[in-house]
Amino acid sequence: MMVGAASAADLAAPEPIVEASVTPVWDIAFGVKLTSDYVFRGITNSKGNPAVQGYAELQAFDWIYAGIWSSSVDFSSKYGYSDPSSEVDLYGGFRHTWDYFSLDIGGLYYWYPGEKGPARETDYWEIFAKPSFTFGGLSIGPTVYWTSDFVNTSANATYLSGVAKYTFALDSQPDLSFYVSGEFGKQWVERTKYNLGIDYLSWNAGGGVTYKAVTLDLRYSGADLKKRECTPQGFGLKSWCGDRFMASLSFDTSLNKLK
Repeated sequence: MMVGAASAADLAAPEPIVEASVTPVWDIAFGVKLTSDYVFRGITNSKGNPAVQGYAELQAFDWIYAGIWSSSVDFSSKYGYSDPSSEVDLYGGFRHTWDYFSLDIGGLYYWYPGEKGPARETDYWEIFAKPSFTFGGLSIGPTVYWTSDFVNTSANATYLSGVAKYTFALDSQPDLSFYVSGEFGKQWVERTKYNLGIDYLSWNAGGGVTYKAVTLDLRYSGADLKKRECTPQGFGLKSWCGDRFMASLSFDTSLNKLK
């Protein structure tokens, strides 16, 4: 499945640390992750194999951000896919918090360098909105993504999900925190000449522990796709979907936190 997502949307990512001091005018956040399986919206993008991921994000005025995220991928060329060397996501938008309410709106472009012909290229774009409400350690909210050119097939597509995350810490260990989180969503895809228009549900649930800048996340993911529906085009790569377990280890920090 030639799809991906910017890591800022990842439930496994640690919550930003809110400092008592004045928010800096600008900062650069960055991180790396090793995961046992790159799964996006219920479908593996690494053919069930481990993936290495990383990102860098410029943040300014506590409102504006722009970044780049990349991951290794594994799409078999023998089924007619373009078999890119990696996935690179370019993204940006506006993100701000007012007391208990946060809003993140923006867009991203999925680029797959090194695609091989004669298969159709799969680069495409999405716009998104992610409002959320925070009550103590609980954060909940919907996410919505939309495009008119899903995986370069001229198909309108919408992804809508509900996300919840609960974070808690130990008074005796201020550098140590724990969380549980989950997401339940639906992907709608229009039928076109290049896309069979298969709609499906996906979900994931898991938890993890963060020590300073390092996070270990354990997660279970699934979708209601039938085996023959396991790609957006419906070509039936049976190993790409189905319930699966993922483990990931990540490191996230920023320039200001290193000072």
